[in-house]
Amino acid sequence: MTKESRIQLGLALALLCLSSAAMLGQKTDSSQASGEKLLYADFQNLENGRLVSSRGGRTQLNRWAQNMGAAPKMRGLENAEPPAPAPARVTDQDTAAAFEYEMRMPNEWAGVNMEVFGQPEKNGKTMADDISGYKFMTLRLFGKGPKEVRVELVSRGQGISLESGYPQMTFRVSPGFNTYKFKLDDFRQPEWATPLDIKSDILKKLTSVTIGVFCDKCRMESGTLVVDNLAFEN
Repeated sequence: MTKESRIQLGLALALLCLSSAAMLGQKTDSSQASGEKLLYADFQNLENGRLVSSRGGRTQLNRWAQNMGAAPKMRGLENAEPPAPAPARVTDQDTAAAFEYEMRMPNEWAGVNMEVFGQPEKNGKTMADDISGYKFMTLRLFGKGPKEVRVELVSRGQGISLESGYPQMTFRVSPGFNTYKFKLDDFRQPEWATPLDIKSDILKKLTSVTIGVFCDKCRMESGTLVVDNLAFEN
């Protein structure tokens, strides 16, 4: 990847410099899929200038709001359509995916997330992964601004037609660039969502994962998320 192709978020890079040398020196797992681990996205590759998952699935930024007239602002890869996260250099050999956001008022609820598809589409159809044999999801994340981040397991084009309400996990963000680990059995749908059988409808037919920020009774807030090494493992 050329120096010019690494479109970087200045704020994200400044914040990443605060991470410890030991943490930044970590190597990315070179195996993409094995019996013990599926490396879903390490963000080392670009296609058509955009970050892709470990097996070439697209990445994109999404936003939503109760009042779209005051929808959140988001910034990632410059001039990307649809919007996409930007590469952020972690070490000379490692890049991550980053975006900036700004929540706006008035809004009863709103959010911004990064969606990562595991595989490229084939013949216009979204491809699915069976992750039901894994027990955990892990990722590395740096957050400046949000106190909590939400990850969501999504299935699109596989017989599921939800606009929202997929199984999710919300966790508190700790200072620094840290690894977080979640049990897949602990993912739950919101109470208001159309019920799904999580194993058969989602874990056996996973098409994408979202990582993002949200607010209820929103106030003005801005921040940065940097994500790396999203994986499923036992």
